[in-house]
Amino acid sequence: MSGQILREALEAMVEMPGVEGCALVEIEAGMVWHHAGHIEGIQTFAEAASDYWRLYQRLSRQFQDLGDLRASVMMHAYGRITLLPCGEGVLLVTLTRDKSGTDWTQVQLKAKDLAAIVDSL
Repeated sequence: MSGQILREALEAMVEMPGVEGCALVEIEAGMVWHHAGHIEGIQTFAEAASDYWRLYQRLSRQFQDLGDLRASVMMHAYGRITLLPCGEGVLLVTLTRDKSGTDWTQVQLKAKDLAAIVDSL
């Protein structure tokens, strides 16, 4: 049942304007729990993108004066990868395009709701 709830929550994320794909990734292992979206290879790129977060964790002492990392955004030539913590030890990885009209306030609210589901498991 909990897997179904996570899948439905991720499907709701990709229904938002501008969000082409998303995945829940276990930070430590880089393992994708669930994914949704309109792009081929979402699972593979989500696993790889979680390396960005692990790199931050290894170097976090260098940034301690800035506080905890709340999000990481990588802007590539054809898309934007956004990493948000989403529960204990889990990342929400999203793919959007430039000028896609993504409502980032809504994305963050949905990520908070998703984090509550993740933490309840």
